[in-house]
Amino acid sequence: MVDMPFDHVSELATWMADAGIGELELTGPDRRLRLRLDGRQVEAVDTAGPEPITAGAPTPAAKVIKASTAGVFLHGHPMANVPLTEIGADVQTGQVVGLLAIGSLLVPVTAPGDGVLVEMLAADGNLVGYGTALAAFHSFET
Repeated sequence: MVDMPFDHVSELATWMADAGIGELELTGPDRRLRLRLDGRQVEAVDTAGPEPITAGAPTPAAKVIKASTAGVFLHGHPMANVPLTEIGADVQTGQVVGLLAIGSLLVPVTAPGDGVLVEMLAADGNLVGYGTALAAFHSFET
């Protein structure tokens, strides 16, 4: 385990195990704590300082599309084997780029403007919370 300034890491690990949660990530303005649970063992990754976090982080010029609710993020419709849009594709305001599944309800995740989809920040099938970064795109607007 990494030496961390975060309090209650062991308590979080216990709660994760009890709830069956495999990974938990907490992000602040200058730190990121990621807990990965393997049985009752927890692997903690503490990232701090000026090093950029590249995995799951959009490029600085990209706009982020965030989850409007908690759910399972889907890149495509569950009845189809193709994503709703491809990385690098032009998207228009309101175009569906993904779905949030809440039980049998599918909530569309839409592009907030005209641009190009540059990255999917959340993996297909991952459980996400409100405000989670799902996708990044570059706007055509200047």
